[in-house]
Amino acid sequence: MGVRSNSSEMYQREQSGSLNNGGSSHRNNSSTNLVTSLMKSWRISSSSSTSSPPQQSSRDSLISIDGNFEAMAKQQTSAKRSSPSPYSPMRYTSPGLSNSTSNLGSGGTSSSDAPRPSLITTTHRHSSTNHHHHHRRNENTGGKKVSKYFKDLDEDWSAVIDDYNMPIPVISNGGIASPATPKVGRSSSITSTPTSSTTAVAPENVNPTFSYPQLPQLKRSISSDLRSQLEMENERDAQELNAIMQRIAKFDAILKNKHIINQQELRQISWNGVPKSHRATVWKLLIGYLPANTKRQALLLQRKRREYRDGLQHIFSTKHSRDVPTWHQIEIDVPRTNPHIALYQFDSTQTSLQRILYLWAIRHPASGYVQGINDLVTPFYQTFLTEYLSASQMDDVENLDPKSYITDEQLKDVEADTFWCLTKLLEQITDNYIHGQPGILKQVKNLGQLVKRIDQDLYKHFQNEHVEFIQFAFRWMNCLLMREFQMGTVIRMWDTYLSETSPETTSSAAISSDLVPPHTPTEPKSATFQSPAQDFTSPTSASSSAKEEISKMRQSSLNEFHVFVCAAFLIKWSDQLMNMDFQEIITFLQNPPTKTWQETDIEMLLSEAYIWQSLYKDATSHWQ
Repeated sequence: MGVRSNSSEMYQREQSGSLNNGGSSHRNNSSTNLVTSLMKSWRISSSSSTSSPPQQSSRDSLISIDGNFEAMAKQQTSAKRSSPSPYSPMRYTSPGLSNSTSNLGSGGTSSSDAPRPSLITTTHRHSSTNHHHHHRRNENTGGKKVSKYFKDLDEDWSAVIDDYNMPIPVISNGGIASPATPKVGRSSSITSTPTSSTTAVAPENVNPTFSYPQLPQLKRSISSDLRSQLEMENERDAQELNAIMQRIAKFDAILKNKHIINQQELRQISWNGVPKSHRATVWKLLIGYLPANTKRQALLLQRKRREYRDGLQHIFSTKHSRDVPTWHQIEIDVPRTNPHIALYQFDSTQTSLQRILYLWAIRHPASGYVQGINDLVTPFYQTFLTEYLSASQMDDVENLDPKSYITDEQLKDVEADTFWCLTKLLEQITDNYIHGQPGILKQVKNLGQLVKRIDQDLYKHFQNEHVEFIQFAFRWMNCLLMREFQMGTVIRMWDTYLSETSPETTSSAAISSDLVPPHTPTEPKSATFQSPAQDFTSPTSASSSAKEEISKMRQSSLNEFHVFVCAAFLIKWSDQLMNMDFQEIITFLQNPPTKTWQETDIEMLLSEAYIWQSLYKDATSHWQ
């Protein structure tokens, strides 16, 4: 860079001049003061002129007046060369500003080179009066000043900020410096400037209301958006928490401090989901395992759990001849149950499931164990384990070994509750697991007829592609869609399933037989797909209270409502299935994209199934 080479040359010339004339400079202090005054007047006259005359002409004119002015001309030339001193306050200015200052010292016109703020003009005037004193001190300081001299001159000029209008970082816009410096205009006049150090003198005309217009506002707007987003999320979480608390309060009002629990109210409120803290108790009530009389519940649990232990002791004793084929099939199916959940990979869990399934198969020889029952036992088992976990650990039930938080006796109680609830559930769908499985075949046929009425285009597309409903819907009926959803969503779906099921319909009818006329032998006792649309009793022979009681008892069976759920699930993918061939349809329906489904998705599916059920439940012509 030109500045660096000129500075080196000037310093060498200054060193040679100092060695030759060092003694005389000390003896002629008065002469130096005179020369300084003449130089100042010469600079002022030179800067005010429009064009600077050549340097040689100026020297000749001085010599022609008097020979004594030749020494003054040499001293003046030396002063001009030594102007970019390392101690100049403008050492860290931009290259453009440094060149302007150098041109000014050499007789150039500063106004024609580059416009400068008045800050630079004031700085130059302040430094020019003491220039010779700094120069003479530098001559006598030695090697330390020399090295700093060249080190400072070798600064990288490209790293210097030359924009005086750039805002200084302060706390308000993300910086760490606190003082605020006002924007310096080209016509402003500031009398104090920064020195060679990093400290600065406060300017006189500082606007107290000064602020940086763009950068601080941008930061504040981003922070405001983030704050509003966090506030919305917190408000949403608070609303969800309030809804959960209100729902828990409703269940407490039904279950606690009541001698007789209102089963009808419990089913209505459970249709939309049961809180985790109440789910185990509510399921036992909905399935019919616990009685509505709260005073009898403790005694019944004690008796049922003892009966389960006695059954295990009998079938695993030497008095019982083990059914080897059944036990072998159970041993194969249990390790394959929910392989993606850690809970069902623990030895304690697999042992519990084997005991439950084998005891059920021995007690029900008409059907025995059938593949698919191992899936139906898992929601009960996992839900009843949460009774022994705190509220904060209920979500981790799928990852914890039951042996780590309950005793062997408590685990036997969980097994007993699971066994009896599974028994109550399978009593309502026994036709699904007897020889030939006629219940499942009937459900598959009804599903095809229902889809034909709801989505005729999809039904015709399946016919054109030779897709039979039995090819994909058999597993849906056999396992109640448990292999199509994650366990958390399955448990939520079972809240509604158990609410739709009325296991006490028969007993309720027997109890309230005095309210309605008795049924004839040819009349069905429960509503099925082939049930006639008329009431079981004559409208003229029953009172209004009896009609209300009949309407309460006539709830759909589990098989019936499950068909509507399967229809809603199939029609949900109608648009995608219409663009697939046979192989793609079967593959898609065997592995539907439901891994990311949440409880809200299941609730939407159940709501659609309820709508279809309300439209087609009692219209028997739709099933033929």
